[in-house]
Amino acid sequence: MFAIAVLAALVKVAVDNADALRDVNLDIRWAWLVAALPFGLAAGLVLPLGWRRLVAAYGVAISRAHAIRVWCLSQTARYLPTGVAGFAARVVMAAKEGVPRTLTSATLAIELGLLAAWAGLFAAVFIPSSVVSTPWRVLLGLGSAVAIAALPMLLALGGRLFPRVPALAPHLLDRRQMHEATLVYGVNAVLKSARWLMIAAGVLTVHGSDIPLLIGAEALGVLAGLIGITPAGIGVREAVIAGALRDRFGFADAFALAIIARAWDFVVELIWIGVALVIRKRTRAADATPDRAAPASSLGDA
Repeated sequence: MFAIAVLAALVKVAVDNADALRDVNLDIRWAWLVAALPFGLAAGLVLPLGWRRLVAAYGVAISRAHAIRVWCLSQTARYLPTGVAGFAARVVMAAKEGVPRTLTSATLAIELGLLAAWAGLFAAVFIPSSVVSTPWRVLLGLGSAVAIAALPMLLALGGRLFPRVPALAPHLLDRRQMHEATLVYGVNAVLKSARWLMIAAGVLTVHGSDIPLLIGAEALGVLAGLIGITPAGIGVREAVIAGALRDRFGFADAFALAIIARAWDFVVELIWIGVALVIRKRTRAADATPDRAAPASSLGDA
C-alpha cells in the first residue's frame, strides 16, 4: 500500500509540475526500460536466496518458497521510520519457519554488511576520481574487499567473542556456504548495475564512456541509502546519485533519472510482493487441507 501511495504521489507531482518538467531533457525509450525488467526481477529473487544461504551456513534449512515469502513480505515494513520494523518483521516471520530469532537477527546484520560492502566495492572501482578522490576510493575499495573476502573468518571470531549466542557458535558455521552466500550478494550487485544502466539508457542519452560513472554513482547512492536514516534510503540515494552525475548530465536530469529508477524499483517490488502473497496463500491452503490418510494410518498403528 505504501509503494502504491508513493507511485501515486510521484504521478501527482509530475502532473502538477508539468511546466517545470519540460525543462528536464529526458528522452524516454521504453524498449530499454522493458529490457531492464528481467534484470530487476532476477535481482529481487537473488536477495532472498542469498539470505536463505546465510541461514543454511549455520545449519538451519528453509525452503526457497518460504525464504522468498519471508524476505519479500518483511521488506515492506522497512518503509516505516528507522527501518527497525522491517528487521522485526523478518525475525518474527522466520521464527515461524523454524529459524532461531538470534540467527535471523545476525543474518540481517550480515546481509546489510554484504550489501554495503559490495556497493562500496563497486563505487570504489567505477566512480571517477573527479567525484570521489583517489585516497578515499582506495580506502573504500580495500575495506570492502577485505570485508567480503574475510567474512567467514570474522564471523567465526565473532562467535567466539559472543559465546552466549548459541546460534552463532563457530562450530556450526559452514565457511563454504558462507562464501557462496557472499558471491550470491555479489551477483545481486551485478544484476542491479545492469538494470540501472538500462534504465539510464531508457531515460538519458548515454555513451559507452558514461558506463563506469553511472555504475559508480548508483553504487555510491545505494551505500548512502543503506547507512542513511530515512525509510528504505528514500531521498538519500537519489540525492547522492544526482550529485555524482550532475556534471555529466545536469542535476535536474540526473535527479529525474534517480526518481524514475526508484519508481521502477517500486513496480518490481510490488511484483515480488504479489508472488510472496501467492506463496503464502498456497502454504495456508496446504496446511488447512486435512490429511485423509491419517485415519487409516492410525488404525494400522492400533
